[in-house]
Amino acid sequence: MTESAEKMTALVQLAGTVAHELNNIFTAVAGNLSLLGPEAAFSPNQASTVRDIVRAAERGIELTSKLQAFAGRQRLNRRNVELNDVVLRTMRKLRPSLPTTNVKIALADAEFIVYADEEKLADTIVELVKNAHAAMLPIGGCLTVETIRHEIEGRRPHALLRIRDNGKGMAPEVMARAIEPLFTTSPHGIKAGWGLSNCAGFIRQSGGRMSLHSEVGQGTLVEILLPLEIGR
Repeated sequence: MTESAEKMTALVQLAGTVAHELNNIFTAVAGNLSLLGPEAAFSPNQASTVRDIVRAAERGIELTSKLQAFAGRQRLNRRNVELNDVVLRTMRKLRPSLPTTNVKIALADAEFIVYADEEKLADTIVELVKNAHAAMLPIGGCLTVETIRHEIEGRRPHALLRIRDNGKGMAPEVMARAIEPLFTTSPHGIKAGWGLSNCAGFIRQSGGRMSLHSEVGQGTLVEILLPLEIGR
């Protein structure tokens, strides 16, 4: 295992442990506040303080859910879904929001059945396509989405989903951290920096793997491998 892979494995384990502990804490806070009930005799100042505590607990629970997603511990509704169908339906919905992008879709001429949460899989495609679109602004560019059958020696065949853009690309030091939770080059604060980490966590939880390939000025390629359930 490479140093980068070891670092990511340790980070995933730490995120899972922290998420578990934080979930216990914030759930206890929110639960105890709910026991007070709306009829509790608070002064206006006390009521305002309680509302602030409730909002803080809710933000903590939201943060916990993001850590759980990165750690591959979120609740999933997994079933057999056809990858090409999910890609096609998702791209049809996204197309109007990509006015400056030349979209090319090349799907394998085969049925790719994967065992995954269909909604989360579509969300992952949306996140990656929006990132690719943003990387090509303001002048636009070419976005390619393709699926390919990928053989892995000694293992079942996999479906390979590739999303490629010819945008700005990433420097090596940025790409090395791109999947880490809360890492972002955007100035939008704590709500940024979760997209790629949650996508990677979902793919790991689905038995697959997500990898990034990028160079400054040459665009970015995201590859997702998911094991095929039938048609082996």
